[in-house]
Amino acid sequence: MQPIKKVLFEQSPPLWRHILLLWPMAVLPALAVGGLAHLIAHALGVGQAFGLGAHPGVSLASAFQSILFAPLVETLLLALLIEACAFFRLNKLLIAVIAGVIAGLLHAIASPIWFFTSAWAFFVYACAYLAWRPSSVPVAFTAAALVHALNNLVAAVLLLLVGYS
Repeated sequence: MQPIKKVLFEQSPPLWRHILLLWPMAVLPALAVGGLAHLIAHALGVGQAFGLGAHPGVSLASAFQSILFAPLVETLLLALLIEACAFFRLNKLLIAVIAGVIAGLLHAIASPIWFFTSAWAFFVYACAYLAWRPSSVPVAFTAAALVHALNNLVAAVLLLLVGYS
């Protein structure tokens, strides 16, 4: 556990390398958890109730929004939440868990199944922010926002491929 915790919560300069380390840590478990949640929902016969299959593809405009706009706005909100939690001197792991759960709940408003993928991904974004926060808020913001943008890039490409298949 210690090596994973070290990668998540400690700077691993240069910044671009740390972002490339965290990117698969956000994407791969989110894909696995999301896929498992989809399978369970369909096996229980509640797939449609959870909004599964409601998004067969994505437009280029919505992909652009997901890759550029959402990471900026959502990372700003994430940063505000993290700074508020840090004010109360909560430990980094607890802050990241709180951020992940809150983001998951907010994303679940759009589609309940998104709770699972968003909670994990935002946990990782929060870790990126917390790792780089000692450097500066702009650097921490950049770390979290770029991991977020790369994660959304994978999701948008997958949705585009589904839409064109």
